[in-house]
Amino acid sequence: MIKFWIIAILIFIIVTLILAKLTLKKSRKERGEKMWKIYDGMTKYWLRLSLASLGITTCIIFLVNWIGFTI
Repeated sequence: MIKFWIIAILIFIIVTLILAKLTLKKSRKERGEKMWKIYDGMTKYWLRLSLASLGITTCIIFLVNWIGFTI
């Protein structure tokens, strides 16, 4: 069970880093620097990013389990 959680956390971190790398600059540019510095603008971005990463991680783990690899 510990092996499963370590792998799941690593997948989550990797997916989060990739999504942040792809979307952070665009989000800051769209909202503007002033809005980004306000706590609410930054919080909404990271909340959405973490929820998207959680969904993608869940799908990856489901696919790996469906294929037949045991975690």
